[in-house]
Amino acid sequence: MTTSRTISFVDLAAKYAPYSAQFQEDLKRVLASGNYILGGEVARLEHSIKEYSGSPCAVAVANGTDALLLSLKAAGVKSGDEVITTPMSYLATTSTIALSGATAVFVDVDASLNMDPECIEEAITEKTKAISVVHLAGIPAQIERIAEIADKYRLALIEDCAQSLGATLNGRLTGTFGRFGTLSFHPLKNLGTLGDGGMILMREQEDSDWMMQARNHGHRGRDECDFWSINSRLDELHAAFLSTQLKGYDGELKRRKRLAQIYREKLRGIVEFPEVAPGSDPSYNWIMILVERREELISYLERSGIEVKVHYPKLIPEMKAAKENCRSQNDLPNAKKMVKKILSVPTSEHITEADAHHVCQRVSEFFRK
Repeated sequence: MTTSRTISFVDLAAKYAPYSAQFQEDLKRVLASGNYILGGEVARLEHSIKEYSGSPCAVAVANGTDALLLSLKAAGVKSGDEVITTPMSYLATTSTIALSGATAVFVDVDASLNMDPECIEEAITEKTKAISVVHLAGIPAQIERIAEIADKYRLALIEDCAQSLGATLNGRLTGTFGRFGTLSFHPLKNLGTLGDGGMILMREQEDSDWMMQARNHGHRGRDECDFWSINSRLDELHAAFLSTQLKGYDGELKRRKRLAQIYREKLRGIVEFPEVAPGSDPSYNWIMILVERREELISYLERSGIEVKVHYPKLIPEMKAAKENCRSQNDLPNAKKMVKKILSVPTSEHITEADAHHVCQRVSEFFRK
């Protein structure tokens, strides 16, 4: 079957087109300032993110991966330690653990496709230093329960919120339950710049002070360095672009939630969905469905002009790199089952309600044949 109508999964030009005029003004302002790294624009974005999230502290960094790595280092994670995490995520959640010298310990997922709190305690050993939890696709994990476990065993809790900025559980934003909450501003994120960027949310001023130095080589002053660290400074221009988009961010979240409502209503009884627990309000970095005959469905939708994605087709423990500095607590039965069924449907900024209805129609046609 062919169709003249095409629906792409991503259209970054369309995403940023509404901001074109303001971006030009942002560029002029930054150029005129003569300050291009860690200046007023970065400070303004940090302040805005603090106000938006309710977090006491926020430090901008160069990308979401650095946000994870620096959080692990701030928590004292080092060689010989273990960090409990999820097997269903983008690989940076695990690679940063390995790069810190520690071992990533994978536990199974629950019906939300996030880390199952019931699997955590059995994975804790005397080497366990932290828990790194992901809110996959913007659906909140059972973070309140996970925070209780972290407190019970005095473990650092790191929330990987690369996909969940704006998602809440019982009215509280993800990224504010743990010691650290890490954000990514990659272009494919709901709030993304025209390049890379990241942010770390923190409760304690002591952590914030350390992070301000750690993102800038460990400098205490221009000619003083208290500890060796990396260069992870957010550019002024990216900060300006992000501040411009943050003003309309709630509207973008509302649009995504409406698309999720359409998919859930129109595909009820035809496909399954990751569980959204009571009190959870997702940000839907993308919208996931759970299907049988996935490869057949993907081919059918491609012939219909509809682009879909799989986030992510492999569990992290299945990757070659995971042969080192990684182990699984058990056989991960739920994760292994779900990874074969997950499918992400069009959600991005250029997708209209009519597009979502069209996708639902084609998916329904496939399963009714």
